[in-house]
Amino acid sequence: MADSAPTIDMARTTEGNKKETTTYIITLKKGVDKDAHFAALRPHLFDSEIKDVFKHLDAYSGTFSEATLDFLRASDDVERIKEDAETISLFQNRELPRVQGGMPTEYPRVIITSIN
Repeated sequence: MADSAPTIDMARTTEGNKKETTTYIITLKKGVDKDAHFAALRPHLFDSEIKDVFKHLDAYSGTFSEATLDFLRASDDVERIKEDAETISLFQNRELPRVQGGMPTEYPRVIITSIN
């Protein structure tokens, strides 16, 4: 029996919604002195911006130029550089599910067929 849930092809859904600037999450290695890391990074922040510092995760996010990313890739302080994921609302232009007694009575059901 075929599933009647709607499907979303993520490649098609996000094609027209390209971000102008890409945000990255930089994860530091355990035990790295953050103050020393940021002091070394500061002169390399060409056309870049640190947006958030996640104190308890040894990570921060921001938009970084290719020159800044090259510096970060070469840094012994950095464990991982990851492009921040795009969040898609399944409720765009729709009403939220009805709530009865504090619990939603219906949810939209979606199957994601591919992610690029």
